[in-house]
Amino acid sequence: MANYLVVGASSGIGRATALRLAQEHRIFAMARREDRLAELEVAGVTPMPFDVENLEEIPPTLKALAKAHGPLAGVVYCAGVQSVKPIRMLKADEVERLFRINTLAPLFFAKAFASRGVHDAEVHPSLTFVSSIAAQKAEKGIVAYGASKAALDQAVRGLALELAPIRVNAVAPGFLQTEMTERFAHVYDEAFIERVRADYPLGLGSVEDVAELIAFLVSSRARYLTGEVIRIDGGGAL
Repeated sequence: MANYLVVGASSGIGRATALRLAQEHRIFAMARREDRLAELEVAGVTPMPFDVENLEEIPPTLKALAKAHGPLAGVVYCAGVQSVKPIRMLKADEVERLFRINTLAPLFFAKAFASRGVHDAEVHPSLTFVSSIAAQKAEKGIVAYGASKAALDQAVRGLALELAPIRVNAVAPGFLQTEMTERFAHVYDEAFIERVRADYPLGLGSVEDVAELIAFLVSSRARYLTGEVIRIDGGGAL
């Protein structure tokens, strides 16, 4: 049974991914919400409370995890924040936080995972990130968010070259009705969601749909796949 770390596992795609991978692997679930992580223990998931904004603490934390429990077969980074507001209302600290969590933290997890003794070189080790179609499809109000994810997409390609044979890929979901989008109910009202749904040939997807794709990417079935950002949006970006 291989060890995997799922970052941002307290809700949304991260939670669904931790539960999906726990069916086959030993999962360490990382997030700030200790109470939400504790709920995953019934599925055999080991909680690891941690704030990804503490960038310099990421490498020693992963080294300590690998020393205590054995090397990791992969890291799945699902943590993310979103800001929905016009550019004229953006503040510098909001943009900095977007990039710190959506772009910089993934780079530090990649750095840590690539360290000697942290990853298991015998099992097609992988790094998998959650991007967004916002990196590819421009929308009003999410310019900074889309830019942070576009930077992540480029990082995926660069890391795939630099860290091989570690495989590095990302999934780019379309609009999902997750806890994150529910927090922006003042923007995503029912009329908006109905308009979005009409633009998606296969309708709106679920976090479980994304978790299934991630389960494939971390497996040996995807051993020859790296440097890819795979859109999973039910045709929404067509």
